[in-house]
Amino acid sequence: MQDLYAVRSELLLKKYSLSDVSFIWFTDEKVFTVATPKNPQVDRMYAPAASRKKEVTAERLFRTRPTFSKSMMVSVGMSKLGHTSLICVDSGVKVDGAYYRDVLLTQQLLPAIRDISGEY
Repeated sequence: MQDLYAVRSELLLKKYSLSDVSFIWFTDEKVFTVATPKNPQVDRMYAPAASRKKEVTAERLFRTRPTFSKSMMVSVGMSKLGHTSLICVDSGVKVDGAYYRDVLLTQQLLPAIRDISGEY
């Protein structure tokens, strides 16, 4: 896999002049998940062997995971000149094209990129 990145990097460097390379920025996003969603098949129940899950009160069930996982999305921009700080996306926000363009890119990434780029 490392060889593939090296080949692609070389192709990019051949495609653009050295003076243009400083203006190329890459951005990426990553979702970090704290816990996977609950799976009712792995719930634990302390009851007599003949009992069915439906017959046991909710207080007697031991759930090991939450129903919805906690997660956090971060974004970063990088170039030859450096990288931006990690930008955290607000919890519960659906990142679609409009949000990426109007909020993440325009309001957060581009100002950080301009600060790093300076006079370039």
